[in-house]
Amino acid sequence: MPLPNLLIVGAQKSGTTWLHRSLGKSSHIFATQKKELNYFNKSDFDAPEKLAEYATNFPAEPIDGVAYYMESTPHYFKVPPIVAKRLKTILGEPTLLAVLRNPIERYESAYTHHMLAGRFPYTPEIDDLVDDHKEFSLGKYGAILEAWWKVHPDLKPYIYDDLLADPVGFVGGVMDFLELENDIAPKDLDFRTNDKTVKLRRSDHEWQELPVLSASLRERLAEAYADDVALLGELMDRDLSHWLKPSA
Repeated sequence: MPLPNLLIVGAQKSGTTWLHRSLGKSSHIFATQKKELNYFNKSDFDAPEKLAEYATNFPAEPIDGVAYYMESTPHYFKVPPIVAKRLKTILGEPTLLAVLRNPIERYESAYTHHMLAGRFPYTPEIDDLVDDHKEFSLGKYGAILEAWWKVHPDLKPYIYDDLLADPVGFVGGVMDFLELENDIAPKDLDFRTNDKTVKLRRSDHEWQELPVLSASLRERLAEAYADDVALLGELMDRDLSHWLKPSA
């Protein structure tokens, strides 16, 4: 019974659902039907009955032509890197991917997500810097990546900006990294997931407009994330300073 040898481990609100579904369209990749299994977030992850339950998300026998068995749980990507160590205990050295989004945009998306779920009251303008559900701390990718690399130095980080700019090229790059023939047609990548405008329209909320960050909160977040963005830039050898600039 194969267990996953490919995991998308982060980050929340950064296109992981889209990538999971996109890669799952390759004949070389088995993607779990359910995303976000959260198995390694559980303290009893190593209990035999829990591992057996986890394994039911994957085929009972290897499938011809399938090189990777994949699950995706973006909430794995956090510090301390307890999950990274748990992964190693059960899976050894699986291939790990992470997609990282401008942390200020991610904060807005996460806050809106919790608002839609009824955890926060509606306000047309978000002006609170909170971490009740790790809205802020899950955006400190530099610290998280540095900690994860100490356990899994081959974890491959990607940038959400690149996904938005060229989805076809982005997936092609991932397939190259996985050393797989890219059999995913461009037309199969033309879809959206977790669209909050659609979710709002389908919900029973009285409010009709999605909230936006206030200018003052955007400035506070830029200042709060500045050191970590610089660290991530150093780790990835990439200039990410544009993340901290005011939106147009």
